[in-house]
Amino acid sequence: MEWYWIVLIIIGTVLLIVAGASLLMFFYAFGANRKTIAKVFLDREQDPSPLVRMRFRTKEYFDALPYETLTQTAPDGVKLAARFYPNSGTKQVAVICHGWHSYPWWDFGKSFDILYDAGYAVLAVYQRAQGESEGKYLTYGAKESEDLIGWIDLLLQKYGEDFSIAIMGVSMGAATVLCATGKPLPPQVKCAVSDCAFTSAADQFRSAMKGRFPIARACGVPIARVLAGIRYADASPIDAVKRSHTPTLFLHGDKDDFVPFPMMRRLYDACTAEEKTFWASPGAVHAEAAMQNPEEYAAHVLPWLAAHL
Repeated sequence: MEWYWIVLIIIGTVLLIVAGASLLMFFYAFGANRKTIAKVFLDREQDPSPLVRMRFRTKEYFDALPYETLTQTAPDGVKLAARFYPNSGTKQVAVICHGWHSYPWWDFGKSFDILYDAGYAVLAVYQRAQGESEGKYLTYGAKESEDLIGWIDLLLQKYGEDFSIAIMGVSMGAATVLCATGKPLPPQVKCAVSDCAFTSAADQFRSAMKGRFPIARACGVPIARVLAGIRYADASPIDAVKRSHTPTLFLHGDKDDFVPFPMMRRLYDACTAEEKTFWASPGAVHAEAAMQNPEEYAAHVLPWLAAHL
């Protein structure tokens, strides 16, 4: 065999490996993966650890309270679902957005209880491609932020415009919230709470992969554009907060190494809202600020909401 055929075969093999790795990463990161996620949560039901049991107690509360199922169809045709929990006729509403491959009751374990028990109505959103919402792909806040604005519009149309609304998110849900603050929002949105948001999808992928697989990550950009219709630039909370006028409370566990704690400071410093503050939950790892320090969480979040709603 001629040497150039050997070179071509080697190059072709490398390209196939890179393409395969890129596709695997894409489907892991962006795909709905419903069967796999369902198994993960089924296995978690047997986990005896205190914080997991706390989350499942929130699930019991989440399922037992009276609620109304709401639906909307996103501009790209994806059918979305949420639960609205009225609370003694209050017009103060917390719209909550969960994170990557999760559910409202899991990511808002304990904090859902804190919000509802404090007298707030809650609109619990199932983000696209997760839970009770349809869709093939997650988009790290890019399309979810538009979905969130759709939920706010639906809430106002269905129940009246005399609401005061706080938008709140955890992890990817916090990225959704921050991306929304960079867009025009109805005046009823009074404030935001971001719990352990990443600075951008690109930053988060780089961090989660410890800087490895740079070629495969780079190849994921056009794949995401073609299959999920997402530009990485649209999944960039740090760019969105540079346009924000929404009062924002930033939360983050100071032991979070999944979405690294320093990302919170970068987001806070970049935020152009006149009113902003932050709280580092001591000793908390990713998405556990409320569960590891529930009293301190309530002491920071509830006064923030009371001051703005």
